[in-house]
Amino acid sequence: MKKIKEPKVSIIFVNFNGKKDTFEIIESIKKIKYKNYDIIIVDNGSVDGIPEDFKKKKYNKIATLIENKRNIGVEGAANIGFKEALRRNSDYICYMDNDEIVKPDFLNFLVDEMEKHPEVAVAQSKVYYFKPKNMIWCAGARYTFRGYRALNQGEIDKGQTDNRTYVDAVDGNFMIRASILREVGLYDHKLFFVDGPMDWLMRAERKGYKALYIPKSVIWHKVSGTQLKTRKEINVYYPLRNWILIMKKNKTFPYFLWVLFLELTLLAAYRFLKFIKKKQPRLIKTYYIAIWHAIINKTPIKLYPYK
Repeated sequence: MKKIKEPKVSIIFVNFNGKKDTFEIIESIKKIKYKNYDIIIVDNGSVDGIPEDFKKKKYNKIATLIENKRNIGVEGAANIGFKEALRRNSDYICYMDNDEIVKPDFLNFLVDEMEKHPEVAVAQSKVYYFKPKNMIWCAGARYTFRGYRALNQGEIDKGQTDNRTYVDAVDGNFMIRASILREVGLYDHKLFFVDGPMDWLMRAERKGYKALYIPKSVIWHKVSGTQLKTRKEINVYYPLRNWILIMKKNKTFPYFLWVLFLELTLLAAYRFLKFIKKKQPRLIKTYYIAIWHAIINKTPIKLYPYK
């Protein structure tokens, strides 16, 4: 009997001064059962010597390191990886955070399910915390008026997330169908470092595609290396600005106005109390700037980390 060829998968992750995590995920991927894959790493202007050590460890034989001269954001760097995967004519693109460890058969389950369900644009693995290894970090995600929330996060796994199901959103690690990426387009690079996948999936859903959570595909997330370690202003600014931008782009105008109203009133009061309690009153100004920039579609260069 002739063996059926496996669809080609490009595994992509972005690195920013996370050499140790990046090398550990490469070692983890080397042990997977799936054979027809390649690895594309997009480095965002790291200064930890990753290019030299990458070659010393001979990872260039199994992976491609694309070097950016500066930090262009997670979304911008991911787009570079996506373009390279499309250039290679990959059938699927598995996007991961670089601080993850995979179960050897994780990719087999993702590919098998997506081959069975052509309506699925994105497939999400079950993601555990690295410690404790049986605590769920993400079992898909759902939308709320405040953004999206990972399902079952912080719960000890007792089988409550073992059913395959369609979900609103994905996070942490997911596999995209390349043909739909070509149709829908790349990430919005102006989002910079958060919410790119959510915005992309909303655009795909408007075309009738779905996101599927696949619990048999398992990975573990350290929840450390991919977090942006920078000024608190940026961590307040981008999630709020991006969420309002995404609502404006993808939802109806009345829904956008409702979200905007909540952010300017009830949610603002709640967050202001938190800022005062933590002795961070300057963040109140950042909060309003984020909302204003979302309304006028502004991308402020001065708040970019590399500036």
